[in-house]
Amino acid sequence: MIVLDSPHLLDQLVIFMLVSIRISAMLITAPMFSTSSVTVPIRVVIALSIAVLMLDSIDSPKIDILSPQGVMAIVNEAIIGTSIGLMFQLAFAAISLMGEQVSTASGLGFASMLDPYTGSSSPVITQFMTVMMLLTFMTLEGPHILLQQLAASFQPMPIGTGIFRPEALLNLIKSAGVIFSAALLISLPIILALFLLTLTIGMLTRVAPQLNLFSVGFPITLIGAILLILIAIPSLSNNMSSLLVEIAKQTRVVLLSGSGAR
Repeated sequence: MIVLDSPHLLDQLVIFMLVSIRISAMLITAPMFSTSSVTVPIRVVIALSIAVLMLDSIDSPKIDILSPQGVMAIVNEAIIGTSIGLMFQLAFAAISLMGEQVSTASGLGFASMLDPYTGSSSPVITQFMTVMMLLTFMTLEGPHILLQQLAASFQPMPIGTGIFRPEALLNLIKSAGVIFSAALLISLPIILALFLLTLTIGMLTRVAPQLNLFSVGFPITLIGAILLILIAIPSLSNNMSSLLVEIAKQTRVVLLSGSGAR
């Protein structure tokens, strides 16, 4: 018979709560799960379900949740979960930045609408890139990779055995720089082609002043931007896949540096 005040049961409840905190923090910041369409009750159910499935495979020392060690364990679990979700969210933020750059270069920055992914208004090209990234994320089994990284995080950083080191924050910042640089490199061919197209139109306007730049050049730029995006779709999807693979590697690096491992 199970006794509710059994010390073993209380220890399991503490471990379950700490595991749920790490999972919940990841879901708050992770792609797809952090959207406005995924409500808080749904996240709670997902977090508790994953915690129940992972509880048997996680070893943890006894932790008094009301002690300073317990408070530090709660903060540590929240930081670890947030870092895992934030790493994958950085890829989507980088792709959104890429869409903003292409929108500005093509003159489509004014064509904006409500983005269901973020709940804010953004250019249509940015939304198109975000949807492409989300489809690539689902095609590569992104949620599965995300959960793999979460499960693997309990090996270098078990519950209640250490503090998330400052080196991990530095590696997180470095990873963000690498990710945003990769996104800019992905969009560079389109931006360069649009720049050359705009430069050509400007030269034609200079040679033939009777041409109206807004009535002739603007439609050409829009059509050119759409054609360039359609041509670049295969390479964009491949580059997005490579970006997600790199994200998984960088996440592992951040977790290892957070535990002090090399």
